[in-house]
Amino acid sequence: MHWIGIDVGGTVIKYAVFDRNAAMIFHDSVETPRGEAHIRIPQQLAVIMDSLLERFEAVQGVGISTAGVVDPGTGEIVFAGGTIPEYKGTNLKRFIQDRYGLSTVVANDVNAAAWGEKWKGAARSSGDFFCITLGTGIGGALFCEGKLVAGAHYRAGEIGHSLYDKTSGTTYEQRASMTALLLTASRRLPGFTGSGQELFAKARMGSMECLSIIEAWAEEIARGLAQIVLLFDPSIILIGGGVSEQKEFLLDKIKLHMGSYLPAQFSRTELITAELGNRAALYGAVYPYYMDEMGVGEQ
Repeated sequence: MHWIGIDVGGTVIKYAVFDRNAAMIFHDSVETPRGEAHIRIPQQLAVIMDSLLERFEAVQGVGISTAGVVDPGTGEIVFAGGTIPEYKGTNLKRFIQDRYGLSTVVANDVNAAAWGEKWKGAARSSGDFFCITLGTGIGGALFCEGKLVAGAHYRAGEIGHSLYDKTSGTTYEQRASMTALLLTASRRLPGFTGSGQELFAKARMGSMECLSIIEAWAEEIARGLAQIVLLFDPSIILIGGGVSEQKEFLLDKIKLHMGSYLPAQFSRTELITAELGNRAALYGAVYPYYMDEMGVGEQ
């Protein structure tokens, strides 16, 4: 028996196959289609599903994590910001179920990442934590007493839209996401067209300009994390997304600035990076099948 996990992000769509023991036995990714998201993303998912169903037998269900605010009951995207234009109203659950006749669950990508880390990653021992993902945009998910806080309209944790600055006309997401970091790098570094990994690699090798860009970006991140501490007092704040691979190199820079936005000796929240990296949402996407249908406990 197999289960398929799909993670729809603003830049790439990741997908994976899990066996009955929740081991990820295959994974790959493709670029997220640009424009007409309500048409082209379902089309891309069909290409992915067709290829996986040809290769793997006895697929029991599909778990999808996706950017945007999701109604988990209907599977509809009820709100989508600028990360994926024309995405609101898309119903991936209905699309997959109607086309393939497979059980399908859909969740917000950061909620799924938080579930993945709670199940198999860095949040296994924590009941009160906040997961923030830094990628094309910024998303957040709050766990309280071991339960995900969804909010009355499924919008809890959407910190990327907070901290609006009237002067610049930007939100937290527009200043502290990976997109923002790379835009700054492209403006300040002539000819730079690289990735976040390249920028961090150059900083580690001693590039003062790259280090300066990352330091300023880390302060923007710290501003938002300080608000999380003040509002929710989580035991840990978990930083996910591909940038989590930078681990202490990034955390040390964020911690340097956190105190500037909090009362002295106020915070007792631990700052950590995700163990599952940018695969956390894939685990979280299929989590409901292993917990509810198979009765497998936390491992």
